[in-house]
Amino acid sequence: MTTFRLRYVCTANLCRSPLAERITELRMPPAAGWSWLAVTSAGTHGQDGLPMHLPAAELLTGIGADPAGFTSRRLTAAMVAGDDLVLTAELAHRDAVIALCPAASRRTFLVREFARLVRHPPVTAGLHAPQAADGSAAEQAARARELVAAAARFRGRMPWQEPALDEIADPDGTEAMLIACAKDIDRVVTQIVTALLGPAPQPATVPVQTIIPIDGKGPRP
Repeated sequence: MTTFRLRYVCTANLCRSPLAERITELRMPPAAGWSWLAVTSAGTHGQDGLPMHLPAAELLTGIGADPAGFTSRRLTAAMVAGDDLVLTAELAHRDAVIALCPAASRRTFLVREFARLVRHPPVTAGLHAPQAADGSAAEQAARARELVAAAARFRGRMPWQEPALDEIADPDGTEAMLIACAKDIDRVVTQIVTALLGPAPQPATVPVQTIIPIDGKGPRP
């Protein structure tokens, strides 16, 4: 119970969920101590062992993230059963996760949905703080699980929003769409990292506008 397992899910595990996985790792401040958090990803229709899409890998390199060693995985019920938090790009992915493991319904959210919930003060108000700013792995993992449970409790109490607005659409293969997708992912993932870290020192956020085009010509308006 000293490890909190976070999984991102998209369709093929080649673009959106790998971006979320590696950007999460980028936004985790080394000084805070993250031995308690394991971040991974999978695809509802993925194939095992494929490399990340090259443009996505190049974009990660451009913002200082590390795409090395990534290979795709197909989501399984066993994976979901062992996860503490599953964050999906689309509603269809959330439905697929719950179909594989119905017991995961209270720990499965759209990425944007979860980011909205953890920004809601009542969700974090009653959480136990670790005994120290860099609390033990067990303390940090326990607090993260409390955060997920609180988000599930408040999910039905938040002002209603069209669920489709919480989706992160699959890029259409163009550079502009990929950059827009990465910016969206960076924004919400940074919010989630901050919430998971809790009272420890906050992550040094690099503005999402620093994501640069793959052609290396600098940020675009």
